[in-house]
Amino acid sequence: MHQPGVFSMAEWYIPWTLAMILFISEIATHTFYLAALGIAMLVLGLIDLWVPLTGMRAIAVFAILCILLLPLAEYARRALRNRASTDTSDLDRGQKVVVTRVNGRDLEVRYRDTVWKAELTMPTTIEPGATLRIVSRNGNLLNVSPPAS
Repeated sequence: MHQPGVFSMAEWYIPWTLAMILFISEIATHTFYLAALGIAMLVLGLIDLWVPLTGMRAIAVFAILCILLLPLAEYARRALRNRASTDTSDLDRGQKVVVTRVNGRDLEVRYRDTVWKAELTMPTTIEPGATLRIVSRNGNLLNVSPPAS
């Protein structure tokens, strides 16, 4: 446990206070990087309870924790972003769109009261006003096909 007299009361609370500031900042900015730094600071505070850390030793432990946690934050950010994109695409699949403009396979369609760029998944003749179904979505591009007859 923490040895009395090694730190003053204010120094003992520094990692905990900084961790809370980092977590509040993360909530405000929606980045995983500040959360990783906050977790590193919390772990540093926990380590400091058992092994008193001073000066450069505390900085070195924090740096090592950051090196370990920042790649995990990047992985979590990408995994959640890809999952959110997939979930949204699943909601769009099968919905009807109305063609507003045709340029070969490239189309403009009206979907959810907005004009979207779309691309036909199979070559076919389409006229403006035709109703198509969404097959998938890649970012802002809808992949569409004629409804099954």
